[in-house]
Amino acid sequence: MLTINFKFSAILITLALSLSQANAGVSYITNQADGSVSVINNINNTILSTIKTGEGAVGVAIAAKIGKVFVTNVDAQTISIINIANEKIIKTLNFKGSPVGAAVSPDNKTFYVADWYADKIVAFDAVSYAVVGEISVGKAPAGLIVDPTGKTIYVAARDSNQVVAIDTNTYKVKKRFNTEKHPFGITINEDGSELYAVNVYSNSVSRINIDSGVTINIEVGEHPYCVTISPDNRYLFVSNTQSDDVSVIDLNFNKVIKNISVGGNPEGIQYDKKLNRVYVANWLDDSVTVIDASSYKVMQTIKTGRQSRAFGNFILQD
Repeated sequence: MLTINFKFSAILITLALSLSQANAGVSYITNQADGSVSVINNINNTILSTIKTGEGAVGVAIAAKIGKVFVTNVDAQTISIINIANEKIIKTLNFKGSPVGAAVSPDNKTFYVADWYADKIVAFDAVSYAVVGEISVGKAPAGLIVDPTGKTIYVAARDSNQVVAIDTNTYKVKKRFNTEKHPFGITINEDGSELYAVNVYSNSVSRINIDSGVTINIEVGEHPYCVTISPDNRYLFVSNTQSDDVSVIDLNFNKVIKNISVGGNPEGIQYDKKLNRVYVANWLDDSVTVIDASSYKVMQTIKTGRQSRAFGNFILQD
């Protein structure tokens, strides 16, 4: 019996991996006003489907290894869980609070949600959906990212002007990094040595060395919202909501080398590593802009749902 169960588990894992690989290069774009997710095939930039989630769909995080997408619905106070294999909702969790940011651990065993008004992070088991931990972090937690080892969650506490590091084993604060005014979207580089936090009111990005805490602030466009990094750790792409563009930062020089005009109020942004493109969700224009990451030219604009936000890591990657 033990052998049979082991083989069956192995089959399930293999199936989940094959499904995630088959769907790699897919974007899950949350549409706040529609309470939906637009699923985009990144290879040909077409809409595959539209999934109704819950009122005020905002945050998104993907667990490719187990074939799930987690979506936070801030107005409905729920979390929708999408099955990647058939693009159907498999579970809706009630959330007594204001779920905004979301992130998944590298092993896909845990997903984390930022409660905007309760100033805390809630951790869920990604299979049973039971709450496994929570911690108060600072005022108005927004963006979340888990480091490559899975040992630390980093949270942008917007109204505390800090990025907070949380131990994933103890759910205790390890360290606090000061930023400029109102950090919101954050990301981390490939080796986990640096953090990048977008500061909405300072029109800047804080480049934070995690070991030393040394921070360099780089000026970008007006009211930046989110940030993504190139696979070679050389370039940052920052969405600027009030200047309707994306700033490209060369980290070798810590300065903007290009501003790319996109749609109105660009918010969520992510780098597709396989296709070498950057995808940007435009809240005001109900669209996604596709940028060639080599030439910095706009390739295409895809019509999505109303008030596209895509706050989080929304691309299913290999």
